[in-house]
This record gives sequence, C-alpha cells and structure tokens, in this order.
Amino acid sequence: MRNSKLTAVLAAAGMLAALAACGTDDDSGGKAADTPSVDKFALAKGEAVGEPGSATPPQWIGEGAVPEGQPDINGDGKVVVGAITSGDIKDGTYYQSIADAVAFAADQHGWEQTVQGLVPLNQAATAAENLCRQKADLVVIGDSQLVQALTAAKKPACKDTFFYLQGGYGSPEQDDTFTQSYDVGLDYAYVAGAAAGAYMKAKGIESAGFIAGLAAPFNTTIGAVFKQGVLSEAPEADVIETYTGDQIDVGKAVEAFGAQQSQGIGLVYPYFGAPTLAVAKKANAAKIPVLGSPTDVCDADEISFIGTVVFGPGYYLAPLLDDFAAGELELGQTRNWRLGVDPVPVVKPCASAGDDSALIDAAITKAQDDINNGKVNPFALAGDGS
Repeated sequence: MRNSKLTAVLAAAGMLAALAACGTDDDSGGKAADTPSVDKFALAKGEAVGEPGSATPPQWIGEGAVPEGQPDINGDGKVVVGAITSGDIKDGTYYQSIADAVAFAADQHGWEQTVQGLVPLNQAATAAENLCRQKADLVVIGDSQLVQALTAAKKPACKDTFFYLQGGYGSPEQDDTFTQSYDVGLDYAYVAGAAAGAYMKAKGIESAGFIAGLAAPFNTTIGAVFKQGVLSEAPEADVIETYTGDQIDVGKAVEAFGAQQSQGIGLVYPYFGAPTLAVAKKANAAKIPVLGSPTDVCDADEISFIGTVVFGPGYYLAPLLDDFAAGELELGQTRNWRLGVDPVPVVKPCASAGDDSALIDAAITKAQDDINNGKVNPFALAGDGS
C-alpha cells in the first residue's frame, strides 16, 4: 500500500515539469572555487538518532557493488561530478542544496563539477548523456521529475559513469545501473504538524496557515497530513490551507500569507522552496511564529523560526558523496532515509522557540515513535489530499 501511494505521488510530480520550460541555470567550470569551508550538511553525517520501530523500513534495499576505480571510475586521472535538477539551483533552499552539496564535496576532494538547473523533463536524458560525454564519473539526478535521465545510464557513452537518483520513492524499480535514495514526506508532514500543534496549544493559538504551490497531490497530501498532526496536539485548532498555483512565485506566496493573516492565523508553515524565506520575513514583521523548511533555517540571517523541517535533497546527497570519495558507494541499491532513526530528515525546534523548545521536542518524539511503531499511518491520513 505504501509503495502504490508513493508511486501515485511521484506520478503527480510530473506536473512540475512545466516549471522548467523557461531556460537553464548552469553552474559549471571545473574545480569548485570560493566554497565555504563550513560543512552545512554536517547534520546529515552523524550517527543514527533513534532505533527502528516495528513499522520502520530497512535502511538499504537491494544488493549492490562498488564500481572498480571509484571515485575515478573512468580512469582518466580526475574525478568529475555532474548534476541536473528541474528547479532553480539558486533558489536559496531546496534545489540549491544539491548544488551546494556537490560544490562542497568538489572543494574538499579536488574534484571538477558541473551543476545544471531548470532542466526540462523532455531533455533530462540528453542532459545526463552530455555529462557522460564530458567524462563525468558520477551523474546526480537531483529530483524524481527527471527520472527519464536514467535511460542514459545504458548508453555506451555512460558505461563508466555512476548514476544516482534523488527522490525516487522506490520507483522506478531498482536495477544495477543506478542507486537511488528517498524519504517519506508524509511522515515529516505529520510530525511537523504535531510540533506546530504543541506550540499552538501552549500559546493559545487557534489557527495555523499552510502555504504551498500547485494544488496537486504532492502538496495537498502534505497539507492534509500536516493538519492531522496539528490536531493530534491541538484538537480544537483550525488549519487554513492555501495553494498558490505556482511552486516558485514568491509574490503569490506572500499574497497568500497576507490573506491568511487577515483570517487570523497565529502560526504559518510555508512549505517547500524559495517562498519560505519571503513569507517568513513577512510573518516576523507581523509577529506570527514560523515553521521553516526544507533546509536547516534555525540560523537564518535576520529571520526567526520556531522550528525547522529538514528534507532538502542536498542533505541526503552529501553523505553519499563522502562514500563515493572513499570508494564505498555501491551501485544498484536503494537508500531509505527514515525520520526519527537516521539523522535526516529531521523536525526540530529552533532557539527562537525559547522555553517552548522542550514541549515541541516532546511532541516531535511522540509523533515519530507513533509512526515508526505503526500507531499512526500518515498514508491513511492523507486520503486523496483534497
């Protein structure tokens, strides 16, 4: 049941391909330069944070093998990493995390790197094959919307290239031509809601706002499950969901926040990508608490968050780039990132929550345990997302 619903959510994500039709965003040109020496993805590289429960899936699925010569798989004396995404690699949050993870690893290991954003779906395979022709040892497919890029893995030009897919949700079926990793967004949607609900109950907040882009299942199911998480801690609360119709339009997201503010919300969760920071600034000015995502925004400059939901793809990629550098990344496996067990994804309070951090943390722990032990099934809570 889980896999079938995940596949349905993945299929709906194909609607986002239209967002990529307006051009490309390319960050290339050899070795990484002027890369920050501080590893912003250190959070993802720690030890396990909890024990698996009775309903927790395994961490790795499938039998893999390390290609000979890794990381210099093609044996040309240098290591080249290429990455493609369907989104803007300068969005400051989600897609930029892929570019940042590649740039940091390239800087640390002396690799060359090419990262291309805003790649249209119908050009995914061509973009990947072009990276192979540029002697890439590793091709990172930064999101599942570009899954067709995997067809290039079987082309002669790519025979000495390792393919990695982020966000595959276990689909397509794993084979020996690529490795993929994924998380379960509905899990952290519920836990984020529980964290928000606990804060709302403590502060006497009656209504929360949820803002996302397209009114498609990959967003509406998150909104529905977030609401159920809120209600698990604050049963009398209201959650106002607003879908702006655009994943990246900051203006529409800010306008949606204004409308929710007029309806009396006392907390807001802007979900996914570039609009997060813009909405948070407006909410701070209005003294409305904000739950942030998809990167660790607790230390954001001049913006305050009571908590953060970390699921940016760069956090999953960064530890695997370290494995690749060490010659330990196996081809042909699926990596499942498990909330409450692995270091990422993670829902956590920020220092701005003050004395309320403890009650937020307690709500997070309880919600995670309920999911991992099968007491709460976020897929059942999602319904059809309407």
